[in-house]
Parts: sequence; structure tokens; C-alpha cells
Amino acid sequence: MKKSKRKKAVKESIKILKVKTGSVKDFFAGARDVMRASDKGEPIKKRCATLTFVDPSEMLRFLSVAKIKLIASIRKHPDSITNIAKAIHRPRSAVRRDINEMESVGIVKTHEEANPHGHGRHKIVELSASALKLEAYI
Repeated sequence: MKKSKRKKAVKESIKILKVKTGSVKDFFAGARDVMRASDKGEPIKKRCATLTFVDPSEMLRFLSVAKIKLIASIRKHPDSITNIAKAIHRPRSAVRRDINEMESVGIVKTHEEANPHGHGRHKIVELSASALKLEAYI
């Protein structure tokens, strides 16, 4: 499989993105379990994509009320940054900053499309997963 097709297949297969708190020790324990199963020739359990924060307050800072409203808007109607900003009544620059941050960790993805009214192209923002599952332990 070509690299671009493989990348696309991985992105399209995400159904749930888990956003949680956890320690580095927890991460390595999970990786160790996967490696042990692999060493034994056992099938590896399919896991959902996970974004882990060590500090619960950092998770809450990252998933601000503004970002949660942004996620809800994108879920309802994937669109350009400009149109999303208008729909949620926020400055385009703030929406672009939040989208760039969320794209860097895999919550959203973007792709270019031709403008429906003629010349040029625009970037469409959509969620990477059909659902976000939040887990926090304090």
C-alpha cells in the first residue's frame, strides 16, 4: 500500500478518540502489554486512538469551553475556518489558532476543496473521529 493511502486508511478508521488523563507509567504499561501479546503471537486488541494528559488541569485548559463549542460546530457541519468562525461568533484568528492546535494532536483534520463558486480552493475542517470520549482521574 502506498504511503498516502496507508495514512488515509489510518485516519478514516478512527471511530473514537479517547482524551484522558494518565501517567507515563500507565502509557508504558499499556505498550508493554501489547508487546507481550505480540511476542506470544496473540492478536493485538484493537484500541482507540488516545490523547493523554498527565495533569488533569492541563486537559481542562486544552479542552476549553470555546474548543468544545468549536468541536460541536464542526461535528454538526464541517466547513471552512471562516464559515465556522462566523457560525460560532468568534474571531477567525482565534478559531484558526484552536484548529491548528487541535489538528496537531489529531482531534480535527483538514483537507482542501475547490470553491463551489468558482476560482480557488479552501480548507475544510472536520473531526478526526466520530466521537470523543473524555476520561479524567484526579
